[in-house]
Amino acid sequence: MKYAFTLFILAFTSLGFSQNTGMVVGKIMDNELQNRPLVFADVAIKGTSIKSNTDATGLFVIENLKDGDYTLVYSFVGYETQELNVKVVSGQPTEVKLGLSATTVSLLELASITSVAQKDDKTASVLN
Repeated sequence: MKYAFTLFILAFTSLGFSQNTGMVVGKIMDNELQNRPLVFADVAIKGTSIKSNTDATGLFVIENLKDGDYTLVYSFVGYETQELNVKVVSGQPTEVKLGLSATTVSLLELASITSVAQKDDKTASVLN
């Protein structure tokens, strides 16, 4: 009986501690294609190594966050990187819906390689 009581106390306290974290859940949409989901877009917490990717429906989840304010950085190749401030509260998922727009690239950015030299079957590029 003593062991059952100890096991009960351990289980109860672990459930209490597990409720001290929050989460951010959301969906990233493509502003260019009639708000279709962006698959495999990156979502990160600025200033940390915490990150996630969206699934086939554009959904992502970042779990086990302490209460507080965070900055989400969300991006996708060929789209403008965006930031969003969110507030996380324990036991309550913070829900966000985000949209990304395609970025523009100038010809000057593409023309950063100005010349190519070839010597002994090896190619070297010269950058501006």
